[in-house]
Amino acid sequence: MKLTDDDLRLLEFPTHKKYLQSLVTTQDLRYLGHKHNGLRLYQTGYRSLTESAFQSRRNEINDFLYATQDPNVYFSRNLITTDPLLSELATRERPNRLGLLSTIIYIRYFRKNAEISGYIDYEQALLRVNKDKESSLNWKAIFQGKQVLYPTKHDLSYYNSRTDRVFKRNSKNYIVLCDPVRGIIFRNTYDRKDIYPDPIGGFFGTNTTRMEIDSDVHEQVVLYDHVVRKNY
Repeated sequence: MKLTDDDLRLLEFPTHKKYLQSLVTTQDLRYLGHKHNGLRLYQTGYRSLTESAFQSRRNEINDFLYATQDPNVYFSRNLITTDPLLSELATRERPNRLGLLSTIIYIRYFRKNAEISGYIDYEQALLRVNKDKESSLNWKAIFQGKQVLYPTKHDLSYYNSRTDRVFKRNSKNYIVLCDPVRGIIFRNTYDRKDIYPDPIGGFFGTNTTRMEIDSDVHEQVVLYDHVVRKNY
């Protein structure tokens, strides 16, 4: 969910009436004669939200902001799903937030006739909510199955077959390295251990396991779980 300035402005008005009053301009008064005429016009939904739409949108914004500001609220809380990926991510949300486990998600996904693939730092992605409009993720919608999780240029790595563009980016938890033999490597910034995603090598790194997940939504999903040994 990406909040706009107009969304945040709705929180300034405790009632639908005050919201409508804010819409009446001096130009409206010039043509309509009285502010009540302007209110009646906007009450019809003309260039405004109806009362039900106003309340619904305001509740959505409050729910979203509450979830992002309270560190004790887990996006996967009360999750009921048959999706294997969402179930596995829900299991890993708490230990990733606590820093006990660091999960890297590899995803291949087809979107608009293009293959999108890349690696996601799960813990950092969980924090990308309502901080940067371009890179934010609506995790509540993802866990509810309303949105699909896939890599972006803000993740550890990203590839789009249509544009043939590749991006790589370090995160708080990982430095992205490229090795001529092992390919891409992720070095954990806390315990300095390397994660090797290449399945051919058979060794994925110290304290690191690999799990491939069947998905009806994604072409391929792999989770790399690294047990973090922090040096402090």
